[in-house]
Amino acid sequence: MSQRLYEDRIKKWKSKAITRRKKIDSLKSRNKELIDSRDYWQEKYKLEKSAHKKSLFAGKKAKGHQYNLELVNFALELYKYGGMSLRSCRHTLVCLHMCLGLNGKIPSHSSIRNWLCKCGMYRVESTKNQSNEYVVYVDESISFGGEKILLLLGVSVDAIPKDRGLLHSDMEVLGLEVAHQWKGEQIADQLSKIAATHTIKYVVSDEGSNLKSAYKSLNYNHIEDCTHILANHLKRLYNEDTDFKLFSKMIGILRQKWVVSKDNSPYMPPSMRGKMRFANIFPCVNWAKKMLQIWDNLPSNVKEQVLFLKEKEAFITDLIEIEKIFKLVCKELKTKGFGKIQKSNILAELITIEEKIDSKFKPKTSVFIDNVKSYLDNLESKSKELNEEFILCSSDIIESHFGKFKAKINANSRSGLTEFIFTIATFGKSFSIEETQNALENIKCKELKLKKTAKKAA
Repeated sequence: MSQRLYEDRIKKWKSKAITRRKKIDSLKSRNKELIDSRDYWQEKYKLEKSAHKKSLFAGKKAKGHQYNLELVNFALELYKYGGMSLRSCRHTLVCLHMCLGLNGKIPSHSSIRNWLCKCGMYRVESTKNQSNEYVVYVDESISFGGEKILLLLGVSVDAIPKDRGLLHSDMEVLGLEVAHQWKGEQIADQLSKIAATHTIKYVVSDEGSNLKSAYKSLNYNHIEDCTHILANHLKRLYNEDTDFKLFSKMIGILRQKWVVSKDNSPYMPPSMRGKMRFANIFPCVNWAKKMLQIWDNLPSNVKEQVLFLKEKEAFITDLIEIEKIFKLVCKELKTKGFGKIQKSNILAELITIEEKIDSKFKPKTSVFIDNVKSYLDNLESKSKELNEEFILCSSDIIESHFGKFKAKINANSRSGLTEFIFTIATFGKSFSIEETQNALENIKCKELKLKKTAKKAA
C-alpha cells in the first residue's frame, strides 16, 4: 500500500513538472516574440523619425574632417561673439539639436579647441603676407605660468574709423609671441619682422620702459596712451600727498571694519587697486562724493567713521573736479581719436571748468589741466610730424584682447602657455567659409605644438 502511494506521488510530481515546463517554455517564447516585436517597431520608428529630421548644417567639409564647415563656423562664433567656454559651445549645439529635432553628430570640446587654434594660427600667418600701412599696438601681458605674451595688433590706416572707437573686428593680429621676459631688444626684433612686410606708420602703447626702448632703437613715432599718461600725471600730483595717503589708508580701514557689518556694508567704499590705482581711483572718488551728498542722512556711527571726508572736503572736491577732467578727455580721445576738432572741444570744456574752480581749494586741478593741455599739444605736434590730421591715442583695444583671453584660461596654471594663445587671433572679424576651410586643411595639430616649442626655445 505504501509503495503504491509513493508511485502516485511520483506520477503527480512529474505531471506538475511537465506542466510547469510547458508553461515556462510558452512564456519564454511569448517574451521573445514581444522583444522582437518591440525592437522591430522601435527601429521602424527611428527610421521614420530620422527621415523627417533635418540637418541645420549642410554643405562641404574640409579635407580630412568629418564636420561641415558651417557647423565649424557656428562653433567659432559661439566661442568668440557669445563669449562661451569650449564645453558651453558643445552643450549649446546639443541643446540646439534636441530642441529642433536636428540630425547630425556633435563635436567634442577638444575638436572645437583644435578648430580655434588652427584658425587663429592661420590668421596670424596670413596677415604676414599683407603690405598695407598700419598703426601698430604693442603690449606685453601679465605672467601666465611664468611666461608672458607679446601681442602686436594692427589696424590699416585706411580702415581707421573716424566716428567711433576701435572694435575687435577692426584689428589684425600682426604678431603673437611667448617668452619668460620681454626686453627692448627682443621687442625691437619682433617689430622689425613686422616692418619687413608692413609699413608701420606709428605705434600706440603705454610708457613701459622696454617698449619705449624698442621704439627709440627703431626710430618709430610713439603715441602714448591717454589713460596711462593722465594716470601718471595723477601719480605725480598725489603719490606723496599727505591727504591722499590718509584717504587711501582710511578706505582700507573702513573696508576691513565693514566687510562683515550688515548695517554699515551699504556705505562701504570700493576697493582700491594696487596696480594702476591712479587710473582706477575714481570709484573711490565717487563714493566720497556720494557720502558728502547724503551726509545729513547718514547714521551717526557711520558719520563718526567717515568724518575725515568732511574734514578734507577741499581735497575731495579737488579730486572730483579732476575726475570730471579725466573722464572728459578720455571719452573724447578714446571714442573719436585726436584731431583739431577734438582738441578744440576739450579745450572749450577745460575753460568752463577753470572758471568754476574755487580759489580756496588746492591748485592741483589747475596743475592737472595744464598737464592735459601739454599732452594735447604733444599730440598735435606728433600729428604734424606724421602729416596726419587724425591719430589714435588709446590702447584700450589691446588691453581688451588680453582681458578676454585671461577670462578663457587659468592664469595660475603651472604648465605655462600652450597653442591656445592662437585663439587671440579669432577675436577679430568673423571667419568666412573659405578661410575656415583653408585653416583646417593647411594647419596641422602637430604644427601648433612645434610652433609652441619653437617659441619657448626662442
